Amino acid sequence: MTVPMVRRILVAAMLMASSALTAQRAELAATPPPPAPGVSAALDSARAERGARMSVSIMTYGPGAFVFEKFGHVALAVTDSTTGEDIAFNWGMFDFNQPNFLARFLTGETKYWMAGYRTADFNAAYMGENRTIRQQALQLTAVQRGAIADFVRWNAQDANKYYRYDYYADNCATRVRDVLNWALNGQLDAPFAARGSGRTWRNETARITASDPLVYPGIQIALGRNADQVLTKWEESFLPELLANHLAALTVTDANGASVPLVTNDTVLFTADRALMPEQAPSRVPMALVLGAILAALIVLLAGARAGVARFTLAVFSALWFSLGGLLGAALLLAGTVTKHNLYMGHNLTVLQLHPLMLLAAVIVTIALWRGVWLRAAVGISALVALLSLVGLLLQLVPSWSQQSGVVLAFVVPVHVAFAIALQRRRARSAGALR
Repeated sequence: MTVPMVRRILVAAMLMASSALTAQRAELAATPPPPAPGVSAALDSARAERGARMSVSIMTYGPGAFVFEKFGHVALAVTDSTTGEDIAFNWGMFDFNQPNFLARFLTGETKYWMAGYRTADFNAAYMGENRTIRQQALQLTAVQRGAIADFVRWNAQDANKYYRYDYYADNCATRVRDVLNWALNGQLDAPFAARGSGRTWRNETARITASDPLVYPGIQIALGRNADQVLTKWEESFLPELLANHLAALTVTDANGASVPLVTNDTVLFTADRALMPEQAPSRVPMALVLGAILAALIVLLAGARAGVARFTLAVFSALWFSLGGLLGAALLLAGTVTKHNLYMGHNLTVLQLHPLMLLAAVIVTIALWRGVWLRAAVGISALVALLSLVGLLLQLVPSWSQQSGVVLAFVVPVHVAFAIALQRRRARSAGALR
């Protein structure tokens, strides 16, 4: 076992809570959060006294090696100069060994929790993973600093630390954003309601996962039309890097009513030597179209060949193509209707490209191509699959239906049409032979 592997295991052991203890402990009833600043004068006075010796920073961590690390991470560091306590509170804790983790992941019920660690140890773990660390010192009033300290300690309690994680709307970055907005009495609301820089959930996810040959196409298939809406700065803040950038440009009102920058010191504590993320999502449509056209041409050529090996090859590809498409289509329909992912995976035109009807085609078309029977049924079902695919393509011309999943269309539509042509030719040739 290599030293880096040992270090990774030790880091994981430090940062991950024991799933066995979690399973054994009965969950307590959540308690109400502390009131925001300005609600209680007595409480604010006590907070001001405590907050006078505190400082608060945003710690933003760059992408890591694994797909779930590529989006980055963020923590809220609270330091007490009197006690020496320096804790990084983060909302990104999860455990693969949680009971029913996979089922929770698939249905959108993934349970995450919040926990605090000594900032030095937390940073050391990310440096060990070769991840850039950016620290932003925040210019907050003493009352606001004391209020944040109250909130994170309340949130870290067993009764209050768990939440349902949402990749875009409720994650480690949005939780930090929300705590700051709470302490600032909503001063993020107006500036963050502004339109962002033209980003969408789909494009940002594609940009970050572009190097992953499985996750990238999977995301393009899974996301529906809602993922193509242009995001506000508030919504863009689901990414730690963008949250940090937005906070760096923000001004707030201090205790004297003056407008001051929220971030007073923006420092990179550690720079990773890994490749930078692309600035924009790469266009994979041309490559997908070339691959789709090549497969379509091979299907038509194999269908016209009389050799047994050609029939066998085409039948095997038919079974794989339609079976995989049917299973993916069934998963899309379930995800878009009965899971918590429906906000992003619902209203998905990809169900016209991949759908359960393809499971029936996997049987009928494959047998027709291999044995030359059921040709009429195979022609009909392949034509219907191709027609649905073309309808999905044409709907891109309707603004209210358009969906930015061109990479899926470019790859899938030619293959569906090619199968319909191949079956029609196979049937025509069979009819000619009978005459």
